[in-house]
Amino acid sequence: MPNLKQIVAAGLFCGLMTSPARAENPPAFSSGTLSGWQEKKFSSLPHTSYQLVTQDGTTVLHAVCQNSASGLIWKHKIDLTQTPILTWRWKISRVYPNLDPHAKSGDDYPARVYVVTGNPLLPWTLRSLVYVWANGSVVAAAHDPQGTQIYPDPYTKQAEIVALRQGPSGTGAWTTEQRNLRTDLAHAFGGVFTAIDAVAVMSDCDDSHNFGQAWYGDVRFLEGAPLKP
Repeated sequence: MPNLKQIVAAGLFCGLMTSPARAENPPAFSSGTLSGWQEKKFSSLPHTSYQLVTQDGTTVLHAVCQNSASGLIWKHKIDLTQTPILTWRWKISRVYPNLDPHAKSGDDYPARVYVVTGNPLLPWTLRSLVYVWANGSVVAAAHDPQGTQIYPDPYTKQAEIVALRQGPSGTGAWTTEQRNLRTDLAHAFGGVFTAIDAVAVMSDCDDSHNFGQAWYGDVRFLEGAPLKP
């Protein structure tokens, strides 16, 4: 779809401006509230349903996608020199078959976690990393030292997709992720990044007219070892 994924991937959620929030972590889903998370809907599309549910005694976010696209975003500046590590856990019910992840028609993922950096008043400065559970194999333009595949977003040059998981292996089970954002941003875009301005989750299936479910645990920022000069 012509503008939706470009808007999301470039971080231009409506009115993206960092606000002086007290917390240095997004509100925890396990706390039982979505207060502080803002839903971004697109009027021309059905929106993905996001609800808090209890699994194994813990409250998590449940996304139900049916030919839909929308996300939840938390807008807050995070100092990556202090807390560069992003960690979360997620689970999906299925991948979407027979999609080309490098084409706009295949730019659907059962689970995504975005980080956005840059000045929204200067749109050309915005950059987004999109961590995804990919539906299948991807062709990478770059790799991190661990071999994780990074490739261009098909909608915009201002975003790079990081394929943390590929294919159905692990479907139905919780998987924990932990990424050094400074390292990943440098690998994806070059240069030095000291802050991000927003984090978001999104489950979408509008381009492929699919159906899927995902579950997200708490999204947290952690301290990490300083990068070598």
